[in-house]
Amino acid sequence: MAIQAEHVIDEDLVRHIAFLIRLDLSDAEVATYSQQLRAIVDYVDRLAEVDVEEVPPYQQPPMGRTQLRVDGVMESMARDDFLANAPQQQDGFVRVPVVLGGGEEG
Repeated sequence: MAIQAEHVIDEDLVRHIAFLIRLDLSDAEVATYSQQLRAIVDYVDRLAEVDVEEVPPYQQPPMGRTQLRVDGVMESMARDDFLANAPQQQDGFVRVPVVLGGGEEG
């Protein structure tokens, strides 16, 4: 089933998505992104038209045991070294700003 991208992805939708993910986009960026997203959806629509009836499903090639890494406990970065890279820290933890409502910052 093909999606009509020119009717689905418009500048209002891009502005709405930007609002939801807290991006401050200029009018030029909104126009650019809406055009790029329409092109992506148009391309996916074209792919949906390809007849793949006779194409077998993809199967991952077998991997030999030599290609897998050992799954075990390994040394990690020291806490002080890690915290030295954090912009803010408090009581030995990385402090981040409140992203979702319901919490208090401070």
